[in-house]
Amino acid sequence: MITDMQLVFLILIITTVCFLIPRFRADLVATCALLALLLTGLVTVPEAFAGFSNSVVIMVAALFIVGEGVFQSGLAKKAGDLLVKKTGNKEWKLTVFMLLLVAVLSGFISNTGTVAILLPVVVSLCRQMQIHPGKLLIPLAFASSMGGALTLIGTAPNLIASQSLADSGYGSLSFFAFTPIGLTMLIIGILYLWFIGRRMLDKPVETKTGMVTNFNAAELVEQYRISNYIHTLKTPEDSSIVGQSIKELQLASTYHITVLEVIKEKSSTSLKRFSSGRLIHPITVGPSYIVEKGDIFLIYAERDALKKLTADTGLIHLLGEPPKLEESHLAEVILTPQSRLINQTIRNVNFREKYGLTVLALKHQFTEAKKVNADDRLHYGDAILVHGKWNDINLLSSEKNDTVVLKSAAEDTDLANQTNKSWIAGIILMAMLIAMVLEWVPAVVSIAVAAVLMILTDCVRNTDQAYKAINWQTVVLIACMLPMATALEKTGGVTFMSEGLINSLGALGPIAVLAGLYGITSLFSQFISNTATAVLLFPVAILTAEQMSVSPIPMVMAVAFSSSMAFATPVATPPNAMVMAAGKYTFLDFVRVGIPLQIVIAVVAVLLLPLFFPF
Repeated sequence: MITDMQLVFLILIITTVCFLIPRFRADLVATCALLALLLTGLVTVPEAFAGFSNSVVIMVAALFIVGEGVFQSGLAKKAGDLLVKKTGNKEWKLTVFMLLLVAVLSGFISNTGTVAILLPVVVSLCRQMQIHPGKLLIPLAFASSMGGALTLIGTAPNLIASQSLADSGYGSLSFFAFTPIGLTMLIIGILYLWFIGRRMLDKPVETKTGMVTNFNAAELVEQYRISNYIHTLKTPEDSSIVGQSIKELQLASTYHITVLEVIKEKSSTSLKRFSSGRLIHPITVGPSYIVEKGDIFLIYAERDALKKLTADTGLIHLLGEPPKLEESHLAEVILTPQSRLINQTIRNVNFREKYGLTVLALKHQFTEAKKVNADDRLHYGDAILVHGKWNDINLLSSEKNDTVVLKSAAEDTDLANQTNKSWIAGIILMAMLIAMVLEWVPAVVSIAVAAVLMILTDCVRNTDQAYKAINWQTVVLIACMLPMATALEKTGGVTFMSEGLINSLGALGPIAVLAGLYGITSLFSQFISNTATAVLLFPVAILTAEQMSVSPIPMVMAVAFSSSMAFATPVATPPNAMVMAAGKYTFLDFVRVGIPLQIVIAVVAVLLLPLFFPF
């Protein structure tokens, strides 16, 4: 008959396999694992839901609100502007300053949010300096992970490490406990990325459509292969559709076409010219637009649908010079790893109704871009090309939890959610850090107070925005995985893993065991959440140290560092996944650049941890 310990390991194995399948959300998998433990009697009801009252869970949720205040107030944007000013036109300045900036920011706010802010900035600078963005975006993602290990609040595993030690009676870690080793790792990582990593990523500048310093809509149209679907139609005076609205015509349902823009002939000299030389004024078309005679429409359609439309309505298909979409109406968008849009179809997302935008093309990881279909399902790491008013694109760009607007024609535009209270957000953030460093109050109190102040001072627009800012997937994941660690401890699973580690490496000394812990954690964190990995292995690290009669602090910190330093796969961390589409990387790119860095950082950790935190 199966024992309780075997049952826990069976649930753990199934949970791990489900974590590896992109179709399943990590928080849903963790919730199912929690229920499985509860229904099999492996944990009690109080034990099952104790994670939701854990101070780490509260701190993580509050930190998301603090980070949102930093973003919405414009403080993070100022950091991006600083990057633009300091780089000049030199690649080495851009690379080094970018790595330092993203690392410092990631030490205090979410590394995912930091990458979301700086990603479009770096891509734009690469375009201006005629550098392929793939040369810098993997370093950007890696630096954000290394920066997260600089402070106690930089990443969730660090917070959980401190709490785990405190719960076991060893006291919590100080705010800068991770900094000496983390800073050494960062410096070595930057040197590696500059001298070795970026050379592995050295790709030729794309010249298919001509590399230009400004945003180029034609370049995006070419990359997403939609030029054959953009057509120009003119409305003759005797057309039957004159006087009708776009909604009344039901063009999408009847002909499967989308009207993108209409060109009105004007006399202003500031307007662009059509292929015939006439001045034009392109505007986006909404459902309420009334068709007038002489209107020139840019539509998105298959040729068969186009023929049927012109035959039924008398619209004239204008041939000759290929039609060009208005640059301010186009944007390339990537999905964040925690996006609520993942696993939904284009039809269910309702981009047109929700954002006022039309999805023109879709690019899955490792595949070529294609014309979008309403039943296409959005996946982890997808990139999409959208069309619409710039104000609507701006609204989409403000939803940092779901999407990042990577390329667009906008420059120096104020985001719709920006509050312009950067100095207030800076004071709140600095006060929180000082309170935590000097330990005036418990860390959870400092962070919670800072989160509330961000809302009360309007650095975060309102309470609803604060709730939206919280990455509930991470919060639920931590709360639901903590009972798994409890079940492993109750059934002897932690003891089993600890004894196995000691029996295999214990004879070689504590440094060998520390290296083994680091290696196991590193392997797991390449494929499943670093938070879930840390939650499961912290109890093993503490018990192993106790059985060897050594300090558990270096063991716990080894797990914390290793879980955050995940470079070898694009799914290892959210920042890795975010740069995947933007840098046009393959899985092999991460393996080639990430594994050597993984090994170098591991050696640094194993050598330095016993020096700073003796056994």
